Amino acid sequence: MNWTTEQILGLAPDQFTLRAGRGLAEPQKWIALHHADDTVWGIHPNGRNQTTETAVYLPTFSYLCTCNSRKAPCRHSLALLQLWQQHAHKFTPQPPNRRLATWAKREQIKQQRPNGRSQPHNLPQLKTGLDALELWLLDMVRHGLARLPERPQAYWDTMAHRLVDTQALPLAQTVRHLAQLPKTQPDWPEQTLQEIGRLYLIIQGFRQFEQLPATTQADLQTAVGWLPTSTENPPISDNWLVLGRQQEPAGSQTRHTTWLWGQETQITAQLIDLSRSAVPEGSWLPSGSAWRGALQFAPSGWPQIAVRHGQLQAIAAPAIAPVGFASIRTATQAYGRSLAANPWLAHFPMLLPNVQPKPTESGWQLEDPSGTWLPLPDKFSHGWHLLALAGGRFDLTIFGVWNGRCLTPFTVHAQQTWQDILIWRGAK
Repeated sequence: MNWTTEQILGLAPDQFTLRAGRGLAEPQKWIALHHADDTVWGIHPNGRNQTTETAVYLPTFSYLCTCNSRKAPCRHSLALLQLWQQHAHKFTPQPPNRRLATWAKREQIKQQRPNGRSQPHNLPQLKTGLDALELWLLDMVRHGLARLPERPQAYWDTMAHRLVDTQALPLAQTVRHLAQLPKTQPDWPEQTLQEIGRLYLIIQGFRQFEQLPATTQADLQTAVGWLPTSTENPPISDNWLVLGRQQEPAGSQTRHTTWLWGQETQITAQLIDLSRSAVPEGSWLPSGSAWRGALQFAPSGWPQIAVRHGQLQAIAAPAIAPVGFASIRTATQAYGRSLAANPWLAHFPMLLPNVQPKPTESGWQLEDPSGTWLPLPDKFSHGWHLLALAGGRFDLTIFGVWNGRCLTPFTVHAQQTWQDILIWRGAK
């Protein structure tokens, strides 16, 4: 395993897990550290004569832990991987118990088959929820936006909960975002109208759902949070570089998003996984790592979401230099073309070389040599760190996603390595 400590820690879902995982990465804090075939596993004391068992299946870097954490990966998984990287000689050969052996065998079998999804969809229930949303939006506009700052929190929460019940989590998040706009944005009326227009376009799209092309139907389903369950597109094999990762709550689940770039195909792919088990389990794809395998892209007017076709195999990271947009203007023009193909596209990946951050009175922005700039998120807490890395030059390569209002940076390529921005001290 040739990952760096920074790559391993970059998998942490938050600062607390990062610090805890770093603190547990000491051999003397573990009761046992073992390896067997393609699996490393360990036992950690958990108080009151209880223990936690953690395992990593190395070919795919899948992980399993018996702790009660809902974080994925949990602190024990991060610590075990750091220990294997730094103290492999401390791991003694010994087969795992039946539970971990069964899990490792399952991971081995999963390598030999396509990795599809199974997610129940209830279109009639969704349409009922969208009907209620339409009446709510029309009532909001009828009474005027000027009254929105006076609305109680229950006004927003009731509709958000209704949308959660219909499995439309992104729409519920949009409603909650609308509640915050009058409190945080000086141009909140304009932003509110944009969000209302997007919601109304989704509603009208589902009214004509059966008459729409398959690609448009898939884009609408993605817009409400229904991940593709299958695809007829042929698999695409390539060496994939991990450009960035993100985790965010999605109701009772956690949504894991990984952005990949194909070395040969020069395309960007978005992998989305949902986890809800109380037992942390999943697969690791750290930023800056490289993988060989095949992906299948879901139908879309602007193909972006993909699923694994079989398991991805970790490879020695070659000198993969992804080709980004020539300028910020080129990137925004591509974003305009993507919206023409898929009006409901929520996130557009941007790989921007030769840029540097710039502080302004209204907040941080990212600028290229031509003077073109993009705003970074409000209260962005890593601007000075990025500015120090740039050293006063347009010398950074930054990967992030653009939502039409601001660019959220995920990783930066500096000093010959990819660094996860979201785990830097001060992450929000």
